[in-house]
Amino acid sequence: MIILLCVGFILAIILSWIYDITPEGIEKTRSLQETREELPEKHSRILAWKIATFISVVVIIGLVIYNILGNTGRSGDIHGLEKSIAVLPFEILNSDEEYAWFGDAMTDEIILQLQNIKEFRVISRTSTLRYKNADKTIPQIGEELGVNYLVEGTVQRQEDEIRIRVQVIRAKNEAHIWGNMYDNQWEDIFDIQSDVAKQIAHELKAILSPEEIKKIEKNPTSNLEAYHLYLKGRWFWNKWTEENIKKGMEYFNKAIELDPDFALAYAGLAQAYTVLSFYSQLHPEKAFPKAKAMALKALKIDNTIAEAHIASALVKVYYDWDWEGGENDFKKAIALNPENITAHHLYAYFLVLLTRYDEAMVEIQKALKLDPLNLITNRTLGDFYYHMRQYDKAEEQLIRTLEMDSTFTFTHAYLGLVYLQKSLCQKALDEMQKEIDLDLGNDFMITAWKGYVYGICGYKNEGSDILNNLLERSENEYIPPTAISWIYFALGESDIGFDWLYKAYNERDHWITEIKSNHFFAGIHQDPRYKELLERMKLY
Repeated sequence: MIILLCVGFILAIILSWIYDITPEGIEKTRSLQETREELPEKHSRILAWKIATFISVVVIIGLVIYNILGNTGRSGDIHGLEKSIAVLPFEILNSDEEYAWFGDAMTDEIILQLQNIKEFRVISRTSTLRYKNADKTIPQIGEELGVNYLVEGTVQRQEDEIRIRVQVIRAKNEAHIWGNMYDNQWEDIFDIQSDVAKQIAHELKAILSPEEIKKIEKNPTSNLEAYHLYLKGRWFWNKWTEENIKKGMEYFNKAIELDPDFALAYAGLAQAYTVLSFYSQLHPEKAFPKAKAMALKALKIDNTIAEAHIASALVKVYYDWDWEGGENDFKKAIALNPENITAHHLYAYFLVLLTRYDEAMVEIQKALKLDPLNLITNRTLGDFYYHMRQYDKAEEQLIRTLEMDSTFTFTHAYLGLVYLQKSLCQKALDEMQKEIDLDLGNDFMITAWKGYVYGICGYKNEGSDILNNLLERSENEYIPPTAISWIYFALGESDIGFDWLYKAYNERDHWITEIKSNHFFAGIHQDPRYKELLERMKLY
């Protein structure tokens, strides 16, 4: 259409110079000499009008062409840019506490929807969450996260009425790409989420496949109250403390009561049980069988849920010691959602257990690309360097993590282990004490690590004191047998250490899965009992 207008303008200019409109009708333009002789003044006015018209038309054509080229350039710019996106935490406009969770919940759901689009690289929530209420410009955030586009918005909910504002911004120059305001009812929430994903895909020139559209339009449940409870459960779960994880599990169970076929709620419970086995003193027999049952239930309802495959993988690896089955589940989870940072992260840890370090580094780097400011992943990278005996890199990475958050769990402790390998005993003990002083709920494990450090550094009395304290505590609470074996080995009491290691084997203590990779077992590698355990666990 625009091209036809341009051609029309050009023809109009040509015709205006050949013909004149007169009271007698359309006449061919007279020669210059004839016109000067007959109507010099009239000719001057006509000539001036023609010149002005000509200049105006040329300017208009120029603006049209500029607009065409400009739009083409912007379109080409979008086509040429990597479709990397970060969804910033949505601001909650409610003043009451009842819906305090709603902004973060919608942020997570939009991220999950955009992750369904293969052309997009979407930064995970833990990195973007750091910019909640942050005093930084859009270009600064884009540069720090390594993305070209930012999605931001606000949410408000009052009972069944919701208002959601979403906009997409080009990070480099803060250009507005797309935006919309949704004034709807809670029953429309799934339509809103899918519309946001499809509109963003359209504006960023992403071509959606039928499979991607199906995923985007898929509703996780038909019960909106169950969905409400599930979102609250995820909000508590994401706080990653024992108390909040248990609170999240309560909401997952309530959601399942309303919708017994809510696969995501079962997957949430499965993951919660596995995490509690690591971050609390929940006995493996009370955690992993329940996690397995929930994961299987989720997969029976919907085997396309990556989270359910992750939970299943954790059970197979850390409880069943089914290494092949666990790896297959991790790979299925990644195939279903290549941008699931948890899948890459936990698969990387699995590879470390098998001392497949090169592959592990590939996976952890994928996780970091998806979530560059994720504290767990950054700490884990330092841990991997420690396992690989690259202690300088491990120290550098763990210090970098502490610069991001000096209170992040297990980071001081891992740094202490690095110093131990560098024969810096006092610095190792200092870091262990810093971790204990944080009181983050993992004192039983960090205390065991400190007892191990005392033993290796020759402080036998101090190591024995910690050992006796843990032995006493184990009579009334669950202390992983593997943790006690570490201290016995460090104190040179290998026979008793193996007794506890066999106890760990019989109880399916998940910490024993590190028997091949953890330096705590370095002193017993030549013992036949060590090799026997590796064979029993199919790790030899």
